[in-house]
Amino acid sequence: MEIRGEQLKIGYGDFTVINNMDITVQAGRITSIIGPNGSGKSTVLKALTRLLAYKSGAVYVDGRDLRDFSSKELARNIGVLPQIHSAPPDFQVRELVGYGRMPYQKWYERNDAEDDRIIDWAMRSTGVWELREKSIHECSGGESQRVWIATVLTQQPEILFLDEPTTYLDIAHQLEMMQLIRRLNRENGIGVVMVLHDLSQALEVSDWIVVIKDGEKYAEGAPEDVITPKMMKEVYDVDCSIIRVPGRGKPLIAYHEI
Repeated sequence: MEIRGEQLKIGYGDFTVINNMDITVQAGRITSIIGPNGSGKSTVLKALTRLLAYKSGAVYVDGRDLRDFSSKELARNIGVLPQIHSAPPDFQVRELVGYGRMPYQKWYERNDAEDDRIIDWAMRSTGVWELREKSIHECSGGESQRVWIATVLTQQPEILFLDEPTTYLDIAHQLEMMQLIRRLNRENGIGVVMVLHDLSQALEVSDWIVVIKDGEKYAEGAPEDVITPKMMKEVYDVDCSIIRVPGRGKPLIAYHEI
């Protein structure tokens, strides 16, 4: 699957956030969208998933206009986890995860054996199987985030969109989240598109990176081609070096002293 945005102009009311942007994301790879606060990262993600209408341009899913999809059909192709999400306080984990099967059911249908199999797979894949009878509001921040990803996974999407999935998580849970995302991609072939602030994480797990600055695409490409001292200075106004460490696959970002 390929989702392609062409000449996108996106905004809120009379205010334009993104102007004339072309962007393509593909199933099978991890794409990270990075850039300073307010640059338009989340706005692009919302437009590609129809959470936000674009003012002009077009979005195509395998050549078909995004606006031609029914809500259920779209949910069977892409899964979206926004920054903010909530559930009733009495929901158990398994009950919440099960709601991800709704795009495959009529309103009067209940889960069948195939639904149950997929729900169990999603919980085991995200490491929340042991939490299945626990209230969602009794889960820690890291547990809760994995439960919500399991809920989206039950939609069986080809591409999973995550808006700042590590926000509010401590470093241990951030690393756990990155490992989960990479495993879902490598083992299950699920494409991932995520907005990230941590550039070291983006460098570590991404196959492709899109950099946005002031509402426009600054650069895109393989992580090590995009995350450079020049980009860091021009986009983030910080000085750094990219350092190779023997025995380590990915380089590290070393920020210069202030």
